[in-house]
Amino acid sequence: MYFITTTVNGFIKVFSLNEKYYEILIENLKFYLTKHKASLNAYVLMPNHVHFIIRMPNGESISDFMRDYKKFTSKMIKEFLKKDGFTETFNKLIEISGINKYKLWMDRFDDVILINEKVYETKVHYIHNNPVKADLVKIATDLKYSSARNYILNDHSIIEISN
Repeated sequence: MYFITTTVNGFIKVFSLNEKYYEILIENLKFYLTKHKASLNAYVLMPNHVHFIIRMPNGESISDFMRDYKKFTSKMIKEFLKKDGFTETFNKLIEISGINKYKLWMDRFDDVILINEKVYETKVHYIHNNPVKADLVKIATDLKYSSARNYILNDHSIIEISN
């Protein structure tokens, strides 16, 4: 089981530009969880980064999962940034990449292997409180794209989680 963090280049708050960008993140997450036979235990989608707790089955790689996820979310969001007229944001992502090419995500992603229940619980708590700490919401369950809603409200309408 892994605690994953990946961030938009330059910490640009791309996802909050349009609700459909969050939906792209969720739909791709569902797809790649199925493709890689992985399970999602917790998540939060922030305006410029995401956190996941993912359990990978034997024979599947978290690196492959994240490569696929980042590649296709980047491609889809690129199309919509252009289509939706967010030229300034699109150009800023090109400028920040340093290679004169659009690049949504930073190259790396952080992954922490969750070695025991205490570490797992600490990371779930961190994920659920991240939007509160960032002053996006007053209480964790107010954020639509957070597993706090799954855990506390038993609301699995956005995505199913395992816990």
